[in-house]
Formats: sequence, C-alpha cells, structure tokens
Amino acid sequence: MMQCAIVSLGQGNLGSLIASLKRLGHEVEVWRNQGDVHAVDWVIFPGVGALGGAVQALKQQQLLGLLQRQYQAGQAMLGICLGMQLWFEEGEEGGRGLGWMAGTIPALDAPILPHIGWNQLVPTGTAPEWIRTFDQQDFYFVHSYYVQPNDADLVKAVSDYGHPFPSLVMQGPLVGVQFHPELSGNVGEEFLRELLHRQRG
Repeated sequence: MMQCAIVSLGQGNLGSLIASLKRLGHEVEVWRNQGDVHAVDWVIFPGVGALGGAVQALKQQQLLGLLQRQYQAGQAMLGICLGMQLWFEEGEEGGRGLGWMAGTIPALDAPILPHIGWNQLVPTGTAPEWIRTFDQQDFYFVHSYYVQPNDADLVKAVSDYGHPFPSLVMQGPLVGVQFHPELSGNVGEEFLRELLHRQRG
C-alpha cells in the first residue's frame, strides 16, 4: 500500500482518480494548502484545468514552494495530462510552467480538437521493460496540447493524433503521462499498479 497525495489545481473533479487509487489499495488524500503537505510515497498532479490557472492556484494555495522543495529532494511524482504539462517551461496555451523539465507545450496539429478518445501507447527504445508490456494497448486521452521535451531520451512512449506526440515521459523522480489512466478502465488501473510499485525509488 502506498500513500498517495493528489495536488489540488483549483478546479476539476478528482473522483475518478481517487476511486482508481483506492481500488488498488492505496491511501489517498488531496492537498489543498500548505498545511496538508507531509511525507508520502507519491505526489500526483491531476489532469484538470488550464496551465495558467493551475500555476496560479498553486501559488494562491501556497503549495508551489513546498512542491518545489519536494521535487528537489527526489520525491516520486506522477503528472497526468495537464499535471505533466505543468512541469515544462512554456505553454503555447499561455503562461509559464514550473520548469522542472526542459521543453515546451505546443498545440496539437490536428483537424479536430481536442483529441478525445482511445489511442495506442507505443514504447520507445529507451522505455523500461515494464512499460513495453503496454505496447499497442489503448488508453483514454482528452487534450489539445502535448509536451515536447528538449531531450528526446526522456520520451518513453508515443501516440499519434494528426502527428506523433510524446505520451509518456520520465526524468528522475518524475513520471508524466498524456493519457488518463484513471479513465482507461482495466488497462489504466494495471498501468497505475505497475507504476506505483515499480518506478518508486
């Protein structure tokens, strides 16, 4: 059993993510202000809201500095969709991210946006073996933007919508996914199970 903290980004329904983690047997709490922060196994940035609003919410809730220190101390963190995009430097949507990963957040170049629905995960050559077990598996996506790391080796899986885009990135204690594992049924929960137990440390 892991202790998991979900960071409130000021908006959005966290119910599906909380329920998925609890079904896997983990303890779950939501951090809404600085008084909530303490030592946990995983800190999870959920995929709700918009880049500028999320950064502003973290500042208003006085969470930003504490999360920065946790990151610098090597805290294991999972970013889902927007939660992962927050870690990058600059978003085409407007506003700056946290700058924990070097790269940008461009808009998808596709005729219909947002990209909503099921899409395959294709591991890259640098993906850990456990990620390769999800090769060609379908996960659920809801997004109009994607991450573009400066270091291509950080990309551990890609998907395609109009063009290939990174759908899973890793850097030290950070694991980011563009899809929503909590909305991806059994395969999403299996992904969370493997990630939370294998990747930490």
